[in-house]
Amino acid sequence: MQPPSTIPADRPLAIFCDFDGTFSVQDVGSTLAQQRLPEKRARLWTRFEQGELTAWTYAVALLDGLELSEKELDEFLHTIELDAGARALLEWCETRGVPFRILSDGFDWNLERLQSIHRVHFDFMANHLEYEGDVWRISPGRPNPACGCGTGSCKRGIISAYRAANPGAFCVHIGNGRVSDLCGALEADLAFAKDTLAPALAQAGEPFVAFETLRDVVAFLSERAVTSAGGARGGPAR
Repeated sequence: MQPPSTIPADRPLAIFCDFDGTFSVQDVGSTLAQQRLPEKRARLWTRFEQGELTAWTYAVALLDGLELSEKELDEFLHTIELDAGARALLEWCETRGVPFRILSDGFDWNLERLQSIHRVHFDFMANHLEYEGDVWRISPGRPNPACGCGTGSCKRGIISAYRAANPGAFCVHIGNGRVSDLCGALEADLAFAKDTLAPALAQAGEPFVAFETLRDVVAFLSERAVTSAGGARGGPAR
């Protein structure tokens, strides 16, 4: 199956983008766990792959109660790089009035801080992290028991809710992982995929556009997004 050759001009465009490994180069939670909790991560990942844990219960078992000071977390977050096309994608959406939102199964604390570190701004939906002394306490952002993803922030549910509130919207999802991005990619009208998400969609016989960096996404959108006669399409970010 092939993705749409154009994005219809009569449907307002909305773009949803994964953060970890997509908008950023590194996966924040995975990289942190590899550095701080390698053995625990390996044990829990085996249980996840065996179906004993969902994506969210895996995250809770791994990260809830993590002892990591705000200073140490901030030092770590300064090592996280943005994708080479991240700023270009934000600019493309802003100049055209296209709603853009990061959908992350990571944590709001990190996303807020990374925006400040990199001097960028984006709307986002994510799970919640707060501190109890130097200890992490986490809670889900928007779980969806009706979806099989098992994440704390179900991307299918978020995109579906946006579509219900904005009838006719043409929803784009950009992601890289089969665990938290697959349901969002399936819900979207157009999916961009790389890493483990791409073969998961291919195996399911679902159309997608392969990409390496977000520069590829911007190039595709610039070529395929048909702009109405009025110029900019879409509306302000919600």
